[in-house]
Amino acid sequence: MRLTESINSEIKKAMLAKEAAKLKALRAIKAALLLEQTKGGDKQISEADEIKILQKLVKQRKDSAAIYEQN
Repeated sequence: MRLTESINSEIKKAMLAKEAAKLKALRAIKAALLLEQTKGGDKQISEADEIKILQKLVKQRKDSAAIYEQN
């Protein structure tokens, strides 16, 4: 199962369980993946690219949390 397929199924589960925080995070991941797919012109992105995108998102969140804690 591709990452996008598993994210879509997890989004459905989060909607049914009314888990707002999880739903927001999954939608952000899905948006980043879709943005990368449309940017490249290629319909499919490799698993390595998907992992790089996820790592980038994690780094952004960690940096934001560190800046927030400093203030």
